[in-house]
Amino acid sequence: MSAVDARSSRSTASDRGSLHARLAPLVVATVIGASSAAGAVIEPVVLADPAAPLAQTWTHKCFGRATEYDRVTLDGRAAIRATGRGSASGLYRDVRYRVADRPWLEWAWRVEQLQRTADIRVKDREDFAAAIFLIFGRPAAVGREVPTLAYVWTSSRLPEGAVVESPHHAGTVRHIVVRSGAARLGQWLHERRNLVHDFRTAFGREPPEAVETVALFTDSDQTAERVEAYYGEIRAASE
Repeated sequence: MSAVDARSSRSTASDRGSLHARLAPLVVATVIGASSAAGAVIEPVVLADPAAPLAQTWTHKCFGRATEYDRVTLDGRAAIRATGRGSASGLYRDVRYRVADRPWLEWAWRVEQLQRTADIRVKDREDFAAAIFLIFGRPAAVGREVPTLAYVWTSSRLPEGAVVESPHHAGTVRHIVVRSGAARLGQWLHERRNLVHDFRTAFGREPPEAVETVALFTDSDQTAERVEAYYGEIRAASE
């Protein structure tokens, strides 16, 4: 190797070392940043706060006589009470959030009195003691029905875990029976469901990107039986 070649080789090695020295902090910072982002905690989203004023938080939609919704405290817990007979109405709230970020749904509810003759498979018996609807879109905005998953507490005619296609909205609405029958009336129950898993089970496909609207629905227009239910806090969580 000539002297010129040797000097050139040493210069190239020096340049490489200098370049590595300049890039090293940037690489480390990038790795740390990526690690921090991966480990970041995604805070839960409160979909229903029973302590918040109903008129300011929810839109009350009636499909006949109105179910009565009001704020109460029961066993030291804030709750939304729903009572009715021959009524059909629900509370709706826009909540848009990404399902992939917060796939878990957590809530507390309680039923004091349910419609024992209800059968959610049949149009003229489809009543819910308590139901939480997660709507993947805004029907009024798109002019059509959108996929909807509902977690329900209904009569003992169906076992817990049953998945039922809505007789009124076949193809777009599925009900999952979380609780059935009167065995645990008068008790606060805490639920935790994986929305992605449940949507796949109910519809046989992946869920849309976002939940747009949540609704609380207690109705008794078909059976005309008295119903009384309570909704606690509802949250969407990452884990």
